[in-house]
Amino acid sequence: MALKPVYILVNNLFFAEKIVKTAQGMGLEAKAFDTAQRLVQSAGEREPALVIMDCEGLEKESHQLLKELRSEEKLLKVPPIGYLSHTSRDLKREMREAGCVQVYNKAEFTRELENLLTRYAHGVSYRV
Repeated sequence: MALKPVYILVNNLFFAEKIVKTAQGMGLEAKAFDTAQRLVQSAGEREPALVIMDCEGLEKESHQLLKELRSEEKLLKVPPIGYLSHTSRDLKREMREAGCVQVYNKAEFTRELENLLTRYAHGVSYRV
């Protein structure tokens, strides 16, 4: 059985490449998007195992993506994970309330990336 892909909503190409290469190094397919609309369209065609989003750099797009993921029955089980460049309690809380399963600061996210990819790609529960 083929593993589901990982989709990434990010505006920093360097960071997107880091996530994609990490996933590929683990044998996972990963694809970066710059708009929520493109990501949701691809998710409708092929459901991802995980959605990673830049909650600070693409705040408006992240909110749109969370809304779309929660409105599509097929995508309700796709866990969205976010990260922030700087710790902002208000934005972190806001993103969690909007539907993000977990929101990390960027350093934490980078440190946990391989564990997150392993956990979600293999269908381990995302309840923390």
